Amino acid sequence: MIELSTLVLFAALLAVPLAWLVPGARGIGAVAAFAALVLIVAAPASAALIILLAAVIPLAMRWGEAAGQRSLVSAIACAASLAVFSYAQLSTGAARIGIAFFTLRQLHVIAEWWMGRITAPGLGAHLRYQLFLPALIVGPVHRMPAFEREIARRRWDWSQFLSGAERVLMGAFSVEVIGNVVVHGFKIWAEDALQESTVFLRSWALSAIDWISLFFTFAGMSAIAIGLALMMGVRLEENFNRPWAARDLLDFWSRWHMSLTNWCRDYVYRPVMALTRSPVIGLVAAMLAIGLWHQYSLYYVLWSFWQTAGVVLSRTALPVLARPVPLALRRAMAPVLILGWLAMARPVIDVLKEVIR
Repeated sequence: MIELSTLVLFAALLAVPLAWLVPGARGIGAVAAFAALVLIVAAPASAALIILLAAVIPLAMRWGEAAGQRSLVSAIACAASLAVFSYAQLSTGAARIGIAFFTLRQLHVIAEWWMGRITAPGLGAHLRYQLFLPALIVGPVHRMPAFEREIARRRWDWSQFLSGAERVLMGAFSVEVIGNVVVHGFKIWAEDALQESTVFLRSWALSAIDWISLFFTFAGMSAIAIGLALMMGVRLEENFNRPWAARDLLDFWSRWHMSLTNWCRDYVYRPVMALTRSPVIGLVAAMLAIGLWHQYSLYYVLWSFWQTAGVVLSRTALPVLARPVPLALRRAMAPVLILGWLAMARPVIDVLKEVIR
């Protein structure tokens, strides 16, 4: 998937001149048309599903507004989007390309329309939004109203273009040098060094390294996507905000893959909490959404409960236990504790899976 993401981002780089050669909002429309072509070549099945839903759903919304059937259309559109997402999750390879982020964007549009916050988007505007090439595969999960505002005020700006190019270069350095060379090399060394360790300790340590690798790789890919969008004159939502500077696990999740966690906060956590009057149940639902968005598997179900437990402990027991510890030391230890909890999920869940079996 990383190789395909890199290919799509390279295609987005080629599309930057296209965004400016075609004037106005049509430039971003041309980028979307190019994205459709790239997706058709890379993953025909995925392209067919994305383009079909992206075209049909706004037309259904227009009908729903005229017929007074907003709730019915919303329910059917959500069901269709989740059915396509489930098909992609249960498939392998190219059939999954682009579906994950497409589904989040699609459900966002449906929810905002159902609540009356936006009108039904036009066909062209919706295709332009869903097929915005820089964010097609690696995100962030940008919101449609903000995206439309960015297009409306898009103007050529050398400083913004150069800022975007800088983000692209920094992101590429993060992925290719730090993630793929430095951290990967360290993991190879650690695998050899930990051969005599227990299975649990070895899995824990290697999982910690994988989290660090994921940060430099995914944050770097997000930076490339955001930078390419800036080069096209569009400012997207940020995806990472110094997650390792977090005070606790909840603060970490508010800084890591922010467009996803913010989406889950708005469309899962808050509705479930309002329905149940329980922040913990809302948190479980949000973590399950995050886990199952990554993969339909027992591992990610258990992972969701593990992360929920960590957030609850970090807001209840940990502050009490940490009171005697000086504030400076607490702040210094926070990243270590956060990484330790995140990484411990793998060996603990491996043990739990064996017990369940």
